[in-house]
Amino acid sequence: MPENKAQDFGVAACVRESSRNETRCVIIGFLIALIVLFTGLGSTALFEPDEGRNAEKAREILLLHDWITPHQNFLPTLDKPIFFYWVLATAFKVFGPSEWSARLPSALAALGCLVLVYLFARRYWGVWPALWSCLVLLTSLQFVIFARLVLFDMTLTFFIAWALFSFYRIVENKPGASDTWLVISLYGAMALGTLTKGPVALVTPGLIIFCFVLMRRNWDLIKRLQLVHGVALYLAITVPWNVLAELKNPGYLRYFLWDEHVIRYLTPHFGRSKSWYYFLLVTLIGLLPWTLFLPRCAKDFWRERATSGALFLVLWIVLPVAFFSASYSKLPHYILPIYPALALLVGHDIGSRIEEGTQPDWLLLTPWLTVIGLAAYLLIGLAFPKFLAVHIRPGTIENSVLIVAAGLLLPLGCLLSWLGLRKGPAQNRTIVYLATAFGLALFVVLSTRIIAAGSFNRISKPLAQRSAPFVGALDQVVFFETYLEGVPFYLRVEKPIWLVRPKERQTIMASNYLGYVRPAAASGYGPVLLTLDEFSERWKGADQSLRIIVRAKNIDRLIRTTGVAPRQLAQFDEYLLVTNR
Repeated sequence: MPENKAQDFGVAACVRESSRNETRCVIIGFLIALIVLFTGLGSTALFEPDEGRNAEKAREILLLHDWITPHQNFLPTLDKPIFFYWVLATAFKVFGPSEWSARLPSALAALGCLVLVYLFARRYWGVWPALWSCLVLLTSLQFVIFARLVLFDMTLTFFIAWALFSFYRIVENKPGASDTWLVISLYGAMALGTLTKGPVALVTPGLIIFCFVLMRRNWDLIKRLQLVHGVALYLAITVPWNVLAELKNPGYLRYFLWDEHVIRYLTPHFGRSKSWYYFLLVTLIGLLPWTLFLPRCAKDFWRERATSGALFLVLWIVLPVAFFSASYSKLPHYILPIYPALALLVGHDIGSRIEEGTQPDWLLLTPWLTVIGLAAYLLIGLAFPKFLAVHIRPGTIENSVLIVAAGLLLPLGCLLSWLGLRKGPAQNRTIVYLATAFGLALFVVLSTRIIAAGSFNRISKPLAQRSAPFVGALDQVVFFETYLEGVPFYLRVEKPIWLVRPKERQTIMASNYLGYVRPAAASGYGPVLLTLDEFSERWKGADQSLRIIVRAKNIDRLIRTTGVAPRQLAQFDEYLLVTNR
């Protein structure tokens, strides 16, 4: 064989082998994502109050056959739009109500974010930056936590990412190419995001798009965005439900658009004020174990700020943080939509450096040091439990075998990564990637198992299980001066639970909407909210058995209200189940 042909054959063989390695890494990476996102998804009881409240609203859609107005304890509750509840109710319809089916939409939305990130990075940078971007996103602390919770924010993040990636495809399209489907995708995603959590799904990408066009001075892009047709599509998707909700619940739009957004943003009325730097701290903690990559990424992208990709990602990160930092209302999940961009920033940095292979990227060992340090803390906690945080103590002891295994495997994985980097990152990138992916995934799965065994304010399920044998179909359940959002979900009640409470409280079941509007219960059901005097009259004239959930510290007030000492049926923690018979 001639020498030049032999060389060509060798190059082709190397290319084919490299392609096979990339394909294997993509498949393995996808399988790791499935394991991280879906393993033990239903093993944890619902957190109070948010998970229990959202799951119960979806269950009552099926119970009341009302797909327009969300209900909580049979009361119209419109603090948030309907789309997320539709998805939850559909999951309950297909799989039955459970913790697993309740968390399935968030896990699927997180998987969708990973797919979008992979497709974006693969298209513009190549397979290795795409793989690392997905791994960074999948194992970032805040992202993986919200991927396993019954909250709106992961679904919202998916739609915002979908909209922004669609926009960037329009930016990168060749002049004269058809943008019709991308325009539909852009405005459709913003519309579905709006039906998920409100105008934030329009404001966030809209602000990023506006600043991008302004800073690039690409005025032709305004025409390509087809604003008239896009706005028409957006309104066609968002207006029908909002109009129906307003017709069925007069005053909804005024409350939702003004109180839930303008008042919440401009005033401390909702009591969630934090320092101006709050979201900076959230980002630094939420991106763990990848936080230490940020200074280097910022430096590299600053040098490339003239490129459209760098500007796009920086705006995607900086503008939402600045926007929500100016708000009087701050919660950690408000900035969850920036994590796809953060992951792309870090993933591009790692992937490009490994592909260049000019020198080992020793910074890649810092995620290992983070998880090994945490594993060491758990191992110490097994020997000396008093050093463990109270909430994770039961889960740590319960998973002692896995913790010991992780304590052995994580240093081994770190060693493999170190050897791969030392011998040449470009030649050993598969080893470095797979070792890091398996190691971090192992720790994430272990962490979720520990959390699953902890308490973390999940009292609704055990309380409902303890009470269920004493609650019959004809009994009336009552909450006396307390409320746990998940109890109706776990008791599978088919009629409202009475809420006995003083008049002066402004929120009802943690809902500002109920406190302001005080709507009547769903048609066919009597009053749900009772004052102490009203409950006293109900008690005296009751022709049915009352099953009352009350805190032990409030039992004396219950006796003063009714004039009779109730009979105790059960107790769990600080809660008592008592009856009038």
